[in-house]
Amino acid sequence: MQTLTLKVPPEISNWLNKRARELNRSKSEIVRQALVAQQNGDNFESVTARAGDLVGKYAGSRHSSDKRNLKGFGSWKRS
Repeated sequence: MQTLTLKVPPEISNWLNKRARELNRSKSEIVRQALVAQQNGDNFESVTARAGDLVGKYAGSRHSSDKRNLKGFGSWKRS
């Protein structure tokens, strides 16, 4: 493997050190995984960012708080 040297701000360095200890992995392994994820196009956007214009779309509409529309919302039924 080739060696890559990079400079990072202290807060990132501190986070990387802590994360490496938590995972019992080397800092290099964590950085390699992050680079591979970027190369593969893995998306690290938040759910809110991915939902985009859907967030709050029904806020304030007559459908958003109508109890008939919310009946059973969040319940889980076994098949």
